[in-house]
Formats: sequence, C-alpha cells, structure tokens
Amino acid sequence: MAIRGQFVSLLIGLAVATPIAAQQTIEQRVQQLENRLDDLSRQMTEVRAQIDQLKGQQPPPAAAEEDLTKIGTVQQQPAPAAGAPAPAPTSLTDVQTINNVQNPGASKVFNPDISVIGNFLGKAGQPNPFEFGRDGQRPAMQLDEAEVAFQAFVDPYAKANFFLSLTPEGIDVEEGYANFVTLPYDLTAKVGKMKAYFGKDNTWHTHVRPWVDQPLVIHNLFGEEGLNDTGVSVSKVFPNPWNVYLEATAEAFKGDVANVFEHRSLNDLFYNAHVKGFRDISENSNVEVGTSYARGALAGASSGTNQFAGVDVTYRWRPLMQGLYSSFIARLEAVTSNRSDLDHHLKGFYASADRQFARRWFAGVRIDASDRPVAGDLSTLRFTDRGAAATMTFWPSEFSQLRGQLRRIRYGDVSRSVNEFLFQLQFSIGAHGAHTF
Repeated sequence: MAIRGQFVSLLIGLAVATPIAAQQTIEQRVQQLENRLDDLSRQMTEVRAQIDQLKGQQPPPAAAEEDLTKIGTVQQQPAPAAGAPAPAPTSLTDVQTINNVQNPGASKVFNPDISVIGNFLGKAGQPNPFEFGRDGQRPAMQLDEAEVAFQAFVDPYAKANFFLSLTPEGIDVEEGYANFVTLPYDLTAKVGKMKAYFGKDNTWHTHVRPWVDQPLVIHNLFGEEGLNDTGVSVSKVFPNPWNVYLEATAEAFKGDVANVFEHRSLNDLFYNAHVKGFRDISENSNVEVGTSYARGALAGASSGTNQFAGVDVTYRWRPLMQGLYSSFIARLEAVTSNRSDLDHHLKGFYASADRQFARRWFAGVRIDASDRPVAGDLSTLRFTDRGAAATMTFWPSEFSQLRGQLRRIRYGDVSRSVNEFLFQLQFSIGAHGAHTF
C-alpha cells in the first residue's frame, strides 16, 4: 500500500514539472530571437551610415573617367643617373591614362575611298565623220573611258578629290582639287584642276549624264572636255526671306581650254561666275534656275576675247509615296558665245525630259540645236546643227546601267543628216562620292 502511494506521488510530480520546464524553454527562445533582431537592427544602422557617407563624398577627377582602352604613344622615361636609387616598384593594379588627340580624318588619310567606273560604248548606223572628224569616228565597240577616283578628308578643314580618266588616247587628270568646307563667313572653296561651274552639263562627268553623248551646244561651243582648267573657285550661300536656296560662285582659271581660251600672257586668265536659286514647289517637286558668265582670251588668235553667257532651268518631280517607281526631270539650257573673230553671236540650246516609269526603267527625249564656229573666209556665215534623240535606260542596280540611244543629227555646214544607234554599258566598283546633281 505504501509503494502504491509513492508511485502516485511520482506521477503527480512529473505532470506538474513538465509544463513548467516547457514554459522556461519557450521564454529562452523568445529572448534569443529578440537579441538576434537587436543585432540585425544595429548592423543595418551601421550599413546605412556607411552608404550615406559614400554618397556625401566628391566624385573622382575627370581623368579617371577617360577610356582606358585608348592607345597612345608612351614617352620613355630618362634613365636614372649613375648611383641614384632605383625607383620603387609600382603596383601592378595602377593604370595610367594616356590622352590621344583625335583626328576625324586620320582613318582616311592612308585609306581613301577608291572607285573605278567603266564606260563601254557601241555604235550602229550610218558613218559620222562630222562629229569628231574623219579620223575620230566612233568605233563599233570600245571601252571609251575608265574613271578612277580617290576621295578622302585631308584634315578637318579640307577634302581631296582626284578623278583620273583612262581612255584609248592615254591617262589624264580629269579633276584633282582640294575642297575647303570650313572657311570663315560660310564660304567654301576649291583649289586645283576642275570643271567650271557653268550651267549644268559642263559640271557632269561622263557617267552622270542621262544621255550617251553630249548635247550639241556643249560639244560645239566648249569642246569634248568642256570648260575644264586649273584654278580657284569660291562659293557662298546667301540667306534670304524668300525661302530660296541662293548660291553664288566666282572662279578664276589659268586660261587654257582647247579651241576656247588660250593663256598667252600672265594676265590672260579665264573667269567664270555662276548664280543659282533652288526652291521647293511642293513636297513632291522643286525647281532650280541658274545663270552663268565666262570670259577669257580667245584661242587661236593674237588678240581678242571669247565670252559666254548661259541660263539653265531644272524641274524635278518625285512623289514621296512612289519615289522608287516614278519620277520626272525636265531640263533646259541655253548658251550664247561672243567671239572677237566673228561678226555675230553663236547660240545654242538643249531641252530634255526623262521619265521613270518603273523601279529600274527610264525613258527620255532630247532636242538640241547649236551654231558651229567656223573661222577663215566662212566666218561671216552661220551654220547650225540640229538634233533629236530618244533614250531608254535600265538600272540592274546602283552599280551598273544599260542605255540605248537613237539619235538623228543634221549638220548645217554640209547639209547632211546622220542616223545612229548608240549603246552604253556602265559599271562601277568601290565607294564613289556624289557628284553635282
């Protein structure tokens, strides 16, 4: 009986002690969690204080923001004198920034844009001994010209342009000049050998013309090479309240143009002036009007002058929504020549229209007429050549074009007409800059 009473007392003691022990364990864990939260709160306060301290510091010097990938010339340090202590080694993590003087044209100085344009011509039809003479008739097929161009910026102030013409007769510098584009008073200048800014056709290279041949007025009055000489050209654009792009150009040349001007003395220069205005008619069309005047010593004479005056008009239409498939350009240029060895003025003109009717197809027509200068006993007579031509052009890509031209020319001095079909294939490689449009 006594043993049973002791067992019951033990069970009652265990039942009472267990809840007390569990309660003490929970209170300890709660205390530990509170201590841990206090520690985390203190650490967050310290981190926030460090961040605020970093934000309040001054930014690093500008030199530290330089691009460390730049490559420049490192100047060699002079060797230490004999007996001087050796410099302390620097840390391998130290980086020295080297500032380079940037030159935007440096990449092109030794790597200019180079291009080659080939001009293959073919002919069928009647013989034509009147265009270039009996010994200069067009052959049935010929690589008429290969133009090699080199173009690059010399420095931030000038760009160099060289155009070499390779023909069956030899190699010639068609143009070679430096173009200065950052002159004071918004001036631009060209110095070297170049085409005079007279009218429109005289400024074009062979591959820019919309026809295979030259208009009669350019061929008869300026010659096959046109007004092309060594000199200086200065241009300026004038602001105005009429919303017109107005540009004036003044040029002075050496004065040697075959059969046109002749440099007989130091002051026998050839002068040229051109003024043009350009204005948009609508968002799809615009018009350009220009006038030109040139004067120099008459070629083939001991004295006297040769003067030219001209006017040119160009109308362009290209719709914004269909510009790749449809366009139209109309041109008119008229020139008059006053020579000291003739008792009358020589006149000539051409008018043309070119219509794009598909993405790669163009059709055009041209009519022209021009007096022909004749010296000697016939100088009092006037001989006028007249012509008409129709062209069809296909552009497989911007690097090639195929063109066919039917033309009929009546030569006034012989009263004969010549019918011909001219075929042209042009192809180019390399990067070729834009020409005057």
